[in-house]
Amino acid sequence: MTVITTIEDLRVLAKKRVPRMFYDYADSGSWTESTYRANSDDFQKIKLRQRVAVNMENRTTATTMVGQAVKMPVCIAPVGLTGMQSADGEIKAARACETFGIPFTLSTMSICSIEDVAENTQAPFWFQLYMMRDREAMARMIERCKVARCSALVLTLDLQVIGQRHKDLKNKMRASVIPSLGNMVDIATKPRWVLGMMGTRRHTFRNLVGHVKGVSDMSSLAAWTNEQFDPTLNWQDVAWVKKQWGGKLILKGIMDVEDAKL
Repeated sequence: MTVITTIEDLRVLAKKRVPRMFYDYADSGSWTESTYRANSDDFQKIKLRQRVAVNMENRTTATTMVGQAVKMPVCIAPVGLTGMQSADGEIKAARACETFGIPFTLSTMSICSIEDVAENTQAPFWFQLYMMRDREAMARMIERCKVARCSALVLTLDLQVIGQRHKDLKNKMRASVIPSLGNMVDIATKPRWVLGMMGTRRHTFRNLVGHVKGVSDMSSLAAWTNEQFDPTLNWQDVAWVKKQWGGKLILKGIMDVEDAKL
């Protein structure tokens, strides 16, 4: 495919180039995936009003988001494992956002770290925070965001319990140094991806490994993560994050009107 015209073109291209376990991680949802499909269907129903006989000479999509000037009112949402879709994927995505003048959001579960993105871009970026039980680790991560001059913190509120992702289970997607035999065979059919990964040192969750007490490799990270998602997360924790951060705070995952009013 030499001419890319739509997001669908990119999806088809990614499916050809990216190992199945990583492609499915991005292009799937939890359980029956009903909300995943509903999201796509609901967006298809949105149509723009077309007005005519109006001077369009100085038209613009430029606006502001949380006080930040943007060229259009969209941002790149946080996506875990972006650096496994493509080598140094988070850096590439942040640079693209910088070029087009929209915010980039780095995931807690990214492959490239906060520092990696900060060192390789000029524009400020947002950081998405999972609120874990280890408050000391959270405080250190927030401080790292300050040092990196992140312009907003995006706190995820809708992942107190990890949803079961059926495709990940079938693909044996796991925090393991050694992939399954099936995944190794699949990876061997993606030479472009393999060459890209051979050209980077970033192959692990660099926001966590080496930064969290007791987490030095993928095995210890898996054990730590399984114990860290906090089902007791509440509005007092949001207030704690707000105090620690002291900057612009975006709450991610609010889906009910009553929660939005709090």
